[in-house]
Amino acid sequence: MRNSLHTLDNGSIHTSKTVQAKISTWQAQGLYLFFSPPYYSEMNPIELEWQHPRRLIMKAEWLPKGANPRFVLTNLTADAQQVYDSVYVQRGADSEHPIKKLKLGLQAERLSCSRFDANQFRLLLAQAAYLLMITLRQAAQGTALATAQVSQLRSALVKVAARVRVSCRRVFVELAAFCPFSASMQLIAQRLSTPLPL
Repeated sequence: MRNSLHTLDNGSIHTSKTVQAKISTWQAQGLYLFFSPPYYSEMNPIELEWQHPRRLIMKAEWLPKGANPRFVLTNLTADAQQVYDSVYVQRGADSEHPIKKLKLGLQAERLSCSRFDANQFRLLLAQAAYLLMITLRQAAQGTALATAQVSQLRSALVKVAARVRVSCRRVFVELAAFCPFSASMQLIAQRLSTPLPL
């Protein structure tokens, strides 16, 4: 048998009396065991980046659909509830909520084409539509639509019944007299037609 070196941690199964009794037999056969120290950060270089010991924060929650555990591994020294509420939960505002708006508000998950490039193009169109909705919401500052979700913007500003007339110089969009967002639409159109400074 060729000589072989195995590195083990200090788990109870590795340091048990049964294993300890067989070490000399295994060494005679060419099997050598190396037990790492109880805490050996050099074996895991990422740990050298941590300035404080890590800790695990767990939130155990039971919802109608079943268990919903959440785990946060952190080196922050603040109170566990504060870390969970002000750091972990807030990550959704930057990444998860826009993805949810993209999927639910603009049906970006509808990628049913048989070819990859066709689905990629459909997703690209959904992303462009999302950017358009964000631009509309920015132009709607000071109106009832300033904090509207993507789905509400879509139904209030895009899916609207209107009469469109085109002349040689202008495009006229005539809204119904009872259109609830007509004032907001006029303000948004005015703001979007003003060129941005370079």
